[in-house]
Amino acid sequence: MKSPKKLYQTLEDRDNPDYVENHGPFPCRWDNTWLGTGYYYWDHFFDIAKWWGGHRYKGNCIICEAFCDFHEYKVLDLVGEPQDIEDFKAVVNRMKEEKLFTNKTTVARVISYMKDTLKIFDYEAIRVHGINSINAEKITNKDLIYRLLFEVKDAFPAPYLDLNPPIQICIYKKNGLGLRDYKIVYPDHYREEAFF
Repeated sequence: MKSPKKLYQTLEDRDNPDYVENHGPFPCRWDNTWLGTGYYYWDHFFDIAKWWGGHRYKGNCIICEAFCDFHEYKVLDLVGEPQDIEDFKAVVNRMKEEKLFTNKTTVARVISYMKDTLKIFDYEAIRVHGINSINAEKITNKDLIYRLLFEVKDAFPAPYLDLNPPIQICIYKKNGLGLRDYKIVYPDHYREEAFF
């Protein structure tokens, strides 16, 4: 187990901070959830959570911080665990063999297949890096783009290291991964310690 992982959940600000802190976290149940129904968090980077509040809620947002215990065997880690990536690719290949995969098959569909058909998804959470989820071309996103080139060359796009990656963690149970210490950290006027 690694040290506790800091997570951020971005919510619409409905002027109910006490309710948020007493009843949170809150699940995402949109029809197009990337990773299925669950509790979505941004991994570590506060500015990514704030960007999402601007993008999704036009800046009218609350950001809550929480901590969890990141046990590798409880998380399907498609960011930092090569074996998990290989296992996920094997499921995609199986779906292709069974003619269940098209160019419109989503990550959520593969997860659903693992859960409902294969019965092999026994994880409490999944972790992904949404490549191009923050578009580098939009002027409003320029401050989030922190990329360092591996080499200078004329090819486009040039290979780079993303130093501000939009990594999401979806926890499937409210208290999964030992989630704890859920509290509002933005905006300041909702934070108790902001007044001391």
